Amino acid sequence: MYDIVVVGGGPTGLTAGLYARTRDLSTLILEAKQFGGQLKFLYPTKSVYDYPSYIAIEAQDLGDLFVDHAREAGCEMREGEEVVDITRRKQTLLVKTNRDEHEGRAVILALGWGLFTPKTLNVPGEAELEDKGVYYMIPDRRLFRGKRVVIVGGGDSALEAAIQLVATAGNVTIVHRRDVFRGMEKNVDAVKRVPVDLMVNCEVTEIQGNSWVERAVVYNNQTLDRTVLDADAVIVQVGFATNLEKVKRWGVELEGDRHIRVKPDMSTSIPGIFACGDIVSYPNKDKRIVTGAGEAVTAVMSAYKYLRSPYWA
Repeated sequence: MYDIVVVGGGPTGLTAGLYARTRDLSTLILEAKQFGGQLKFLYPTKSVYDYPSYIAIEAQDLGDLFVDHAREAGCEMREGEEVVDITRRKQTLLVKTNRDEHEGRAVILALGWGLFTPKTLNVPGEAELEDKGVYYMIPDRRLFRGKRVVIVGGGDSALEAAIQLVATAGNVTIVHRRDVFRGMEKNVDAVKRVPVDLMVNCEVTEIQGNSWVERAVVYNNQTLDRTVLDADAVIVQVGFATNLEKVKRWGVELEGDRHIRVKPDMSTSIPGIFACGDIVSYPNKDKRIVTGAGEAVTAVMSAYKYLRSPYWA
């Protein structure tokens, strides 16, 4: 029996765990993949510039610090355990995983993007050349040393990919279907200051190559001009599709089909279940590591009051 079971071992879930321990709550953190979340498995060698107290730190190093902190705080941590069901008992919640069952008095869902898959361009050659020069994440920026890289997208992920690769890649080109980027001004300004080729109002319509990417065909959606770029790699950064069917089966109310609906105290529609991080949404939210960390603290305090009910704060 645990006071709190945290589902998700990314920065938000780990923050929830360590703050739960400051309230002397017995805490179990379950992670389906790898502790550290997106910092570790999605873009480990990317530099993070927007986490307070670090001017710049590699994502993997920051993820390791979160993991170490939660472990030092006394959280029990289980990696490779995917939660498949959560059911309400009389006074507790039963959390079933692919390996075991755990009972908690409260649950905090820190699922990040949940079960997600990268969005694709759905153009000829893309599927055939996946992992043969077509990528949806950057496992190690050193793989692109001296390469001709085409990055597709106009958000922060695409801009940050260009910024981290421009120093070592042979050439970097960003292809964006609009003429305005969706990323933070800091990233937009940085891309404009470095030697990155920008192709706006343009779309990749085909990826060519035999056993490896050799070319990317680009159309200008305003002039209809066709350009063929020589390329060694095409990195697609157009977002991720989430799948919350599992969460819906648990009975947790959703906001649309991509987020969990929460109240300001991070409580969900089920008593005893709280949520925080990228999986929740509310007006004017900006999905950042620091945002998730703050929500985690709120979720823990709300869970603490729930467990100590009646609680006079």
